[in-house]
Amino acid sequence: MKQTNILFFCVSVVLILISGCSQQSDIDMSKTLEQWRASFEGAETVAAAFDGEKDIKLRMMVENQLTEEEAFLIFQEMLDSIDNYSNHSGVWTYYNGYFDIISYDDGVIYEATKRIGEDLVIKSRE
Repeated sequence: MKQTNILFFCVSVVLILISGCSQQSDIDMSKTLEQWRASFEGAETVAAAFDGEKDIKLRMMVENQLTEEEAFLIFQEMLDSIDNYSNHSGVWTYYNGYFDIISYDDGVIYEATKRIGEDLVIKSRE
């Protein structure tokens, strides 16, 4: 009887861990990105891609050079606007974000990465 209880307990713990770790958000990311692209202002062109699982890629083309502070504000606006359009405040607890700001003359000038559970990291390509 004691072995049966231990086995039942172990199986229960494993099932709880599996169900807790595999939760998917109820966010319609394709719809969210479509709304974001349609409404984003201040850029020549914007593009968005979603791999269907956990990775979101956003790209923005600008005419003028930006300072690092301006790039940070734009990246933060990207994060915030995806949060807003998803109608889910925890979108970045489910998805990784990869962002680029590019210019016509210089190509990629800033890159940013927002991984699940981590802060936004910005790199200048200049």
